[in-house]
Amino acid sequence: MAKNSLIALLQEKLDAARRELRSAAVDFEVSDEQLLDLRASARQLLLELKEQDRRAAQKGLLAALKFW
Repeated sequence: MAKNSLIALLQEKLDAARRELRSAAVDFEVSDEQLLDLRASARQLLLELKEQDRRAAQKGLLAALKFW
């Protein structure tokens, strides 16, 4: 259950980062460096979310194969 809440939290953070990146891309007052930083943070959150999903799927698969 803790894994699911962690994944949900990461998903919420990723959604917020994507919304912020979209609004910054339209706003011409945001510098290119800030835009690149926002993009890097969104990418990092995506990688963390993928890793947690992979761990949850891997653990679930191994638990299903256990029979002892």
